[in-house]
Amino acid sequence: MAPHPVDKGHPAKEGGSVSARADAEAIFQHLLACVLPEAALRRYLNLDERANTLTVAGINYDLHDYDRIIVVGGGKAGRRTGSELVRILGDRIKAGALNVYQEQAREPISGNIQLFAADHPTPNEAGVEGARRMVELLRGADSRTLVIALISGGGSSLMALPVPGISIKDYQDIINLLLTVPATIDEINAVRKHLDPLKGGGMRKMARNAGGFISLVLSDVPVTKTGVVDDPSVISSGPTVGDDSTFESAKKVLTDHRIWDRAPEAVRRYFEENLGREENETLPQDSPLLAADRSQYVVIANNDLAMEAAKEKAEALGYRAILIGCRTGSVADKIKEEVTREIEKIWKVLAAYRIDGDRITFASFSTDGVDGHSDLAGAIADPDTLAQAREKGLDYRQYLARYDSASFFKALGLDFKTGPTGTNVADVTLTLLTHPDRPDRKVVIIFGGEATVKVAVPKGEKPGHGGRNTHLVLLAAEKLDKNQ
Repeated sequence: MAPHPVDKGHPAKEGGSVSARADAEAIFQHLLACVLPEAALRRYLNLDERANTLTVAGINYDLHDYDRIIVVGGGKAGRRTGSELVRILGDRIKAGALNVYQEQAREPISGNIQLFAADHPTPNEAGVEGARRMVELLRGADSRTLVIALISGGGSSLMALPVPGISIKDYQDIINLLLTVPATIDEINAVRKHLDPLKGGGMRKMARNAGGFISLVLSDVPVTKTGVVDDPSVISSGPTVGDDSTFESAKKVLTDHRIWDRAPEAVRRYFEENLGREENETLPQDSPLLAADRSQYVVIANNDLAMEAAKEKAEALGYRAILIGCRTGSVADKIKEEVTREIEKIWKVLAAYRIDGDRITFASFSTDGVDGHSDLAGAIADPDTLAQAREKGLDYRQYLARYDSASFFKALGLDFKTGPTGTNVADVTLTLLTHPDRPDRKVVIIFGGEATVKVAVPKGEKPGHGGRNTHLVLLAAEKLDKNQ
């Protein structure tokens, strides 16, 4: 499956930053191609057909030692990763279940792997059905079984399996409640892990008798409050790794956000019944199941890879490229906050690189192609954007207030639209600096991670169509307009 082309729209005004806009789009297309599951998987997996040996990130698996290979998992990259794995291993894969996003389930990838049309961000019954099938496969794995788990962003919702006594509606209600607080992804996952037997190492526990266990992961969480970059326990709620959260910490999330009394009664009862009890807790970090000779965990693509690919393309286009917080190993360098604070951080960084007369072209997009509650990947703005909006009678402040930034950029033809890309390694923001009097002046500062948006629309109104990236770009457009 080829990458989706970008729908470039029609720039409202020729000249100015049109060239920079085209460059931003070219950088986006290149980085997207580099983080697609097919390319990512091939970098880490190799099958020696003659020796019947699978090599995964330098570790060899003699396939003569296994009677069957089973594949489980899910996420926004699940279908494409699964399809490429089938191309590599073929009919060596004997069974599998992958929970993928809605329309991605329509085209089978193998007669041996079932695709389930799950949903995100709100779990559905099809996702539960797929998760139950995974449980059957995992519990049936024996010493002659090699399990390959495909994990990617969105998997927390796409692979939802409420514990007995918790209905899918209860599960949906508590997650939706956490999203409106808003809770951080770490906090939401702490709650999920204690309502779902697959999460927090649950997959690995269920396959305790498997002869081998490999996790192939696309990371969409470069930044969390845990202090770990690409934290395995956070990606898709860590179904194949150890976890430090407890029923007590999950309950604390609800009490700290003052929503304990609003949580479904069944959720509160389940938490209370399990406080201090080990049997339903998540998999400990020091579990023997996670020993190097029993489990392998490989991040095949992440936000840093996307940033480096953006740098590669920018330099090919003649830009001096600066990466902010890439492969530093430090969460502090990467932290992305609520967008109104994030834009201030970005502007402080820009101050060190700007010179008088610079024009800034600002673009931000999500690699999964779906920016929040919109059908866009992101958007683009320059110093002329709000002037163009005024000519069309558009008041950007109303779009910000309604959380409707995607509609704003669509009206101006400054939107990025790809459709769901089949990958997910979080967001990338580009700030391109050019100068009308200096053709050689080409600098791009590249930011990774992802911001959050606090949605606060007037009571009784529903949010419009927007997301982290379009909201961030609209705030950038405001700053660029004020600098004119």
